[in-house]
Amino acid sequence: MPELPEVTTIINKLKNTSMIGKKIIDVVFYKPKVIKNASVDSFKSFLVNESIVDISRKGKYILFKLTNHKWWVVHLRMEGKLFYQNSNEKIINNFLMVEIVFDNNYVLGYYDSRMFGTFHIYTDDEIKNSKELNKVAIDPLDENFTANYLFSKICKVNRAIKTTIMDQSIVSGIGNIYADEILFASKIHPQSLAKNISLDECKSIVKHSKNILKEAIAHKGTTVFSFKFDPNHTGNYQNFLKVHSRENQECYVCKTKIIKIKVNGRGTYFCPNCQKVK
Repeated sequence: MPELPEVTTIINKLKNTSMIGKKIIDVVFYKPKVIKNASVDSFKSFLVNESIVDISRKGKYILFKLTNHKWWVVHLRMEGKLFYQNSNEKIINNFLMVEIVFDNNYVLGYYDSRMFGTFHIYTDDEIKNSKELNKVAIDPLDENFTANYLFSKICKVNRAIKTTIMDQSIVSGIGNIYADEILFASKIHPQSLAKNISLDECKSIVKHSKNILKEAIAHKGTTVFSFKFDPNHTGNYQNFLKVHSRENQECYVCKTKIIKIKVNGRGTYFCPNCQKVK
């Protein structure tokens, strides 16, 4: 967490604030370990006096396009949160790591209870060669994410299909929650080997990936643990999950009880009747 729908929800929220076009006048660090390719001073110097022109996404990375051919790239990892607030109403707690201060009396605070998130800065030329971003594969909502593409990537992979569709070098943005939901909708057991998945099953995975992720975005993401896209609002797609977090509850299709197992260390939910292992 957060996965593609949650990252998209955060971006949509931030783009609809007054942040776009406002000048950054200060960067305040409380826990600077979030910075990965710069020092505190160079990061601050890079951002101060610039403005955010646009916000986009690559996989689970949030890309802040700045003035003067600069980029600030954020990965929220497990628990990162970005809250844009009036400086007189901002939250101050032990999870606040960084504040981006704007010239309109607002701040963008980065909060992270696990402190796994990352900040990178790049120029236009540098971002093209970013080793982090260049590892990120095609987006499941991209028109080029097709059954043929997926089949070509997984047909020789000797590991569980769930682990494989969560591999960001194969398809970006799918994490634990949505992998469970996509495989249930596709009637594929999460431990089936990727190399045994047929082209028709790839068609199903692609179709349900697009549909489920779009629906989750429409519901502003899934809040199973702590996801919030602003201090007062959570997602609500958790109310529509078919298998994830439903251990020992009846399958909506066949009434068999949902089982929870571990797949590559990740808690995994599936219906043993609807999803047969291959």
